[in-house]
This record gives sequence, C-alpha cells and structure tokens, in this order.
Amino acid sequence: MEAVGNQLEVLVDGGIRRGADVVKAICMGAKAVLIGRAYGYGLAAGGQAGVARAIAILKADIERTLVLLGCASIRGLDRSYVQLPKAW
Repeated sequence: MEAVGNQLEVLVDGGIRRGADVVKAICMGAKAVLIGRAYGYGLAAGGQAGVARAIAILKADIERTLVLLGCASIRGLDRSYVQLPKAW
C-alpha cells in the first residue's frame, strides 16, 4: 500500500481461508478481498446451498473477529489492528 498510495485500489486474491484473513487484508489497506476458494468449496460440496453456507460461515467468522478486536465495523479497521514483523 505504501508503494501505490492512492494511485490504485488493492484487491487481495489468494490465501483467504477464514474471516480473520479478510480482516487482516482490510487492515493492511485492501479495498476488497476475493473469496473464490470459499465459494468454490461451497459450490463443490453443496451447489447453491453450499455457496450460501460457505459465505455465511465466512461472514460469521469476520463478525467474530471484529468483536474480538473490539471494532464495531469493518469500516473502522486500520493498520493499528495488526502487528507486522519488523523485517517487513
């Protein structure tokens, strides 16, 4: 994010397996997080109902992570909620 600033929007795709991954990406400045893996697994496991269930699980995990962070909304997330290794 430091390299691109406001010149473009960053979307995270890949490696997203749980709601906490979505929250971390948003904290780091991503404008959106793509959830193709969860969608694909849900589709393979149960068709349309499986997709709905996968999204519901991911949503519940995001909400739980926000509660644990003490953050009222995903809009309130920023870098202060993540601790990065000094080598980064």
